[in-house]
Amino acid sequence: MIGITVEKAHGEYDPGTSKFFGAPTMPEEWLSDGTINDEDFFFCQLKISELKKFDKDGLLPQKGFIYIFLSFEDGKFIPNIRYCNSEPDTLIDDFNAGFDFLGDTDTEYSIDYFETDSAEDGTRLIVENDDTVILLQYDPLDDNMPSFLADTEKIAYISIAKDNFKKLDFTKAEFYIK
Repeated sequence: MIGITVEKAHGEYDPGTSKFFGAPTMPEEWLSDGTINDEDFFFCQLKISELKKFDKDGLLPQKGFIYIFLSFEDGKFIPNIRYCNSEPDTLIDDFNAGFDFLGDTDTEYSIDYFETDSAEDGTRLIVENDDTVILLQYDPLDDNMPSFLADTEKIAYISIAKDNFKKLDFTKAEFYIK
C-alpha cells in the first residue's frame, strides 16, 4: 500500500502534480461534456507516474491521472472518480468556489508518496481487502492533512471492487466514513 504525506503548496509549484483541493489540472472538455457535474467539488488528483513505483501489485496503469470529485447530497458524499490517460491540459481556477460550507477547499496541498505496510489509520492509497480495493483512506487528523472532515474525528474511505479497479471503472465506487 502507499502512504501519503502532504504539505500546503507554497510559491512556485507544478499545478499538474498530485494534490488535494485547490484548482484541478484536467481536460477542459470535462466541464462541458457532462463528465463533471456542477455539484462536484475537486477533492484530489493523483498523478500515477509519481506513485507507480510503490504499486507492488501492479493495479495501476502505467501513466495518467486519477481524479476524485465529490458531491454532497442528502447528508452524504457521492464520489465521481475519473481516469485520464494523458497529461491534463487546463488549470481550472476557482473550481471549488461555493463550497465554503465544507471548509477550506481552495488551498492546495501537494502530495508525496511512500511505501508502507500499516493501514490501521492515516492516509493511504491502494489498500487491498479480498475482492475490494480502498482507493483512498483519508484521515483528516493525520499530520498536515487538510482539515476537511476533521470535525468527524473519523476516517473517510473510497472503495471499489478489485475487478472494477483493474478496468479503471470507478462508476460503482463508494465513499463512506467510519
